[in-house]
Amino acid sequence: MLKTLLNSLIFCAGYLLLHTNLVSAAEVYQLDETLVPVESRSVAQRQKAISIGLREVVLKNSGTKASISHPSVQAKVKNPSSLLSQFGYKEIDGELFLQVSFDHQRIIQLLRDAQLPVWGKQRPLTLIWLVEDDAEARQIVNDESVLDSRELFQSASESNGVPVLFPIMDLDDNMNVTHNDIRGMFVEQVARASQRYQADYFVMASIDTRGKAVKYNFALYPKSSGEILHNPLTSKSKQVDDIDTAVKEIIAGVSEYYVGRYAIADSGSTLNSYVTFVDITDLKQLVEIEKYFKQLSAVKSVQLTQLQGTSAKFTLNLFGTEDDLRRLMKLEPRVGVLDESLPVMLNDDGFDPLPSHEVQGPEYRWRG
Repeated sequence: MLKTLLNSLIFCAGYLLLHTNLVSAAEVYQLDETLVPVESRSVAQRQKAISIGLREVVLKNSGTKASISHPSVQAKVKNPSSLLSQFGYKEIDGELFLQVSFDHQRIIQLLRDAQLPVWGKQRPLTLIWLVEDDAEARQIVNDESVLDSRELFQSASESNGVPVLFPIMDLDDNMNVTHNDIRGMFVEQVARASQRYQADYFVMASIDTRGKAVKYNFALYPKSSGEILHNPLTSKSKQVDDIDTAVKEIIAGVSEYYVGRYAIADSGSTLNSYVTFVDITDLKQLVEIEKYFKQLSAVKSVQLTQLQGTSAKFTLNLFGTEDDLRRLMKLEPRVGVLDESLPVMLNDDGFDPLPSHEVQGPEYRWRG
């Protein structure tokens, strides 16, 4: 219980909702540090905890458990000293923890060298509609619930770097969503109720703990698609030993979908593209845009290559594809697209195949 509560506090401090009155995406911080419980301050316990910590950090930065079993990552787990930034002990309510931090650039380089996906700090925010059945009652888990499942979700979301929130279940929610809506997967009803929340996706899930085994079911949907929702983006039903396993598998399933959509592996090829921002009025905006691009997992490098009037063109060298870049940019509330036409690729030498005044491509407005 203590560790779960502790992880919850760390995670709440570790991500920030961006412009919560306008947008849903969240920025996840502290991707390179973690707390690992230890029995003592011995060297053996410390070395074991550092290896465990590295596995947790790799998981948070790649988003997929498959990355942990990669031979390059396994080699570093056995000998993590070259990636270690700092460590220290913390004693909380009589329990001892080792707080471990790793070098961010070296963690990312490890993943890049192994051609594993890298998941940036800006990630979708997921609304969880969860019905829990236990021996006493059936209830929809809300944001202030003290149920074990609520805390377990918070802990699992921190471990995987998947920001989540729960409905407040006030009068509006209770009038619009029932247990049966969630358990019966009545998507349109729950989708309408989800519109009031600043989230990119929503999950409909149920966990039944009344038998000897725990049964769970979940389905993931986009919050605003403008279309009738028929098929979930991903879903799963399973019987497991305990509620902890059920929660971890639900979060892992959601994470795997996001990784496939937002985490970018190095394709090994060189792809140059550009984006143009209009209505630039001061130097600060240019600095913010360049800083934003540098932290995107799809971008190798960025350079301001043209400044004319109030328009600025940035040349980007990409790890992935133009589609990867666009998906990530849609998560950023400060970026508004003005032109959906396809950008023109640049030659390998970095020059436009057409004169710059003839090149057509997407235009954006910076809202920062």
